[in-house]
Amino acid sequence: FGSSFRGPVPAADEAGVRSFSGLGDALMAVKDFVLKNFLILGLLTVITFGLVGPEPGLAANGIKFGTWGLPQVAVVVIFVISGACLDSVSDANQPKALVLGIVLVLFVTPAIAWPILHFGAGRVDMTLLQGMALFCVVPTTLSSGVTMVTQAKGNVSLAVFLTTVTNLLGVLTMPWSMSRIFAATVPIKPTDMLGELLWLTLAPLVFGMSLRQVSGSIRKFVKDNKKVLGLCQNSCILCVVWLMVSGAQDKIVGSAPKDLWACLAMAGGVHLVFRVGGYFVATAARLPPREWVTIVLMCSQKSLPVCVSVISALPQELRERSGVLIVPCVMAHAAQLIIDSILAVRWELQDPAGELKGSLLPK
Repeated sequence: FGSSFRGPVPAADEAGVRSFSGLGDALMAVKDFVLKNFLILGLLTVITFGLVGPEPGLAANGIKFGTWGLPQVAVVVIFVISGACLDSVSDANQPKALVLGIVLVLFVTPAIAWPILHFGAGRVDMTLLQGMALFCVVPTTLSSGVTMVTQAKGNVSLAVFLTTVTNLLGVLTMPWSMSRIFAATVPIKPTDMLGELLWLTLAPLVFGMSLRQVSGSIRKFVKDNKKVLGLCQNSCILCVVWLMVSGAQDKIVGSAPKDLWACLAMAGGVHLVFRVGGYFVATAARLPPREWVTIVLMCSQKSLPVCVSVISALPQELRERSGVLIVPCVMAHAAQLIIDSILAVRWELQDPAGELKGSLLPK
């Protein structure tokens, strides 16, 4: 009986327990923050690492798998995972919203590339301008846009379907856009680039989608491990950015600070133009609230993975400048993530009584 009796816990032990519990809570908070901002933190890390110590990246750039290097292999992995993670589109039967989204993503928003190149020429480094123009012409984002539509309680199925359609059709439109963007420096044959994009983006995307459809076990695996697969996808993006920045370290370091600041300003400005344009177009089209939110969010975002794949598919003369080309793409991607993560929180569509709310929703 005496051995089973436990006296009062000393005050020092209680303080130790509270201290340990507080440390555990702090570590969990740090973990949650890192996972939530994994891509942004990772981009800052790999860019810094590539600029300060480019030698490992230069060595990794020499690794070849047949005719492909590590960037091309990483791009294929990105799109296989993207295809496997695309969810059901059962609630995407919204023809007006879908057509409006396709037109905005593939034809309207890419038009801003022209004023960027035209008015920026002679004022900002041309390679940085071309990188920003490249960001403008790629399709809508593959994952973060759908995540924000989910957070804002928009039509997730429509967002997934719009992502799928624009990324498939974008393979056909982007080669011609690239030939215009780089016409002043290196001529690009659209048909040659189309072949590269078919193998780098379309084939892996369709392959991933097919795996999901034919195998129930793969669907279950993807559903149970979606966060892990998302981290793998983002890690591949970080790998490609690191390799590109390392390969162009001397050119990036040699860029004029005013050019980089101008590029950062354009990154935020371009996204705000996309957002305001989508707002007015979706409102004028009198879309239902869930579809309104979906179109405004999805049509104002561009895909960093597709930027990576397009740069990897450029002719060799332009790939040598890939590290400089990717800088404005990273800036623009970071700008859209920061701006939209702030605004998406305000766009809850339904309160408990079922009434619309959110200051940016149409009346």
